[in-house]
Amino acid sequence: MARRIPLTPEDLADALAELPDWAGDVHGIHRRTKGIDFRTAAAHVLALAAVADDLDHHPDVEISYGNLTVHLLTHAVDAVTGLDVEFARRADELLAAQLDEDA
Repeated sequence: MARRIPLTPEDLADALAELPDWAGDVHGIHRRTKGIDFRTAAAHVLALAAVADDLDHHPDVEISYGNLTVHLLTHAVDAVTGLDVEFARRADELLAAQLDEDA
């Protein structure tokens, strides 16, 4: 999957099937983690910063009461690309590891 080429709706549907906590369409995908305390959400954002720098791809992140939401879109092509899917996979791995540590 080319990193910065827009995904077709079919390719995105296949990718989202492997990322059950993510939703969206070819115009952007997002994941909302509910019931997360502020400190854990902030730690996750810091961990995501390393992924963002590694991939040279930066998400929109929102922390609100009990929620952390990550939005992904490759702005250069105004669509979801393989880069967004790669970021989503890595974000899921990080959050799972952090929640396991906190348990």
